[in-house]
Amino acid sequence: MRLRYKTILFDFDGTLCASGEGIMHCATLALKEMGRPVPPPETLRRFIGPPAEDCYMDYCGMTREQADEAVRRFRVHYDATGWLKTTVYPGIPALLRDLKQAGAVICTASSKPYMMVERLLKHFEIADCFDALCAADNDGGNAEKASVIRRAMALCHTDSLTDTVMIGDTHYDAEGAVKVGLPFIGAAYGYGGEADLKAGGAKQFAASPEELRDFLFCK
Repeated sequence: MRLRYKTILFDFDGTLCASGEGIMHCATLALKEMGRPVPPPETLRRFIGPPAEDCYMDYCGMTREQADEAVRRFRVHYDATGWLKTTVYPGIPALLRDLKQAGAVICTASSKPYMMVERLLKHFEIADCFDALCAADNDGGNAEKASVIRRAMALCHTDSLTDTVMIGDTHYDAEGAVKVGLPFIGAAYGYGGEADLKAGGAKQFAASPEELRDFLFCK
């Protein structure tokens, strides 16, 4: 199989793994502990992917100080049990191994804390498919998507804007790729959906991990 791109950058939540249940559950616990109202499920879904502090401020009306406390509480729950509610999308392990066999350089480009990305990839026994991991700092810093993408490219020792592709499931991922100037493939099977991805500038969409193959391998 021949590759369309030499370097492939993957978002994590909603692209490699379905982590929404654990994230929404822990976000709810943090809000309840702080005596704050819990938004409806469709709003809680927006917590999946972006920096958590932004979500608490944007969707729960918190100040930065309150959001920082909510994130602290969220992480206590997520680090203890929330991460165990994550599942890897069917087809992702096989896709990663086929990409590696074909010679791809693979890296994450996630706004999730590095420690958790590493833990989950090892848990699902797919960490060996990655040449490097790029994510937010363990305290949540350095989570802005375009910055994460640029750091991922540096880790992969590439500055090519044609041989590198970003794959993600939300407008944050699409906007980050557009800002950097990279080709982008929308993981429409994730949490953002096609409309959200289009709002970020995405033009190509995969309805399943299996459909990603059509964009990553030459026929």
